[in-house]
Amino acid sequence: MKFPSLIRLPRNKRFNFEPRHYDPIKEDIENRIAQIKSEMDDEEAQPFQSSISGAFRRSTRSVDNSRPALLQLIIFTALLGACVAWLIYGNIVLYILAAFIPAYLLLRLRGII
Repeated sequence: MKFPSLIRLPRNKRFNFEPRHYDPIKEDIENRIAQIKSEMDDEEAQPFQSSISGAFRRSTRSVDNSRPALLQLIIFTALLGACVAWLIYGNIVLYILAAFIPAYLLLRLRGII
């Protein structure tokens, strides 16, 4: 027998499981239909453009990739030289670099170098 009370206790929660069914074929068909519909909408919205116009300008552009490679080589050589100098001369090399790098950056910033 349940006694009446002023405090309301929560009821037990029930487990509610809804099974899901995954059909990869149906999902693939729906994705293809959506893609074809979006392509058809794009074709209706845009007039036909020739793929030849501007093709020669695009193909003659050259990308200069040598500059980053040269910079990486310079940085690697500088780090390797600093490590070798540290092994030979000790911590004095670190102090010289700590003074030289800010001075170089300051001169570079002011446009002297």
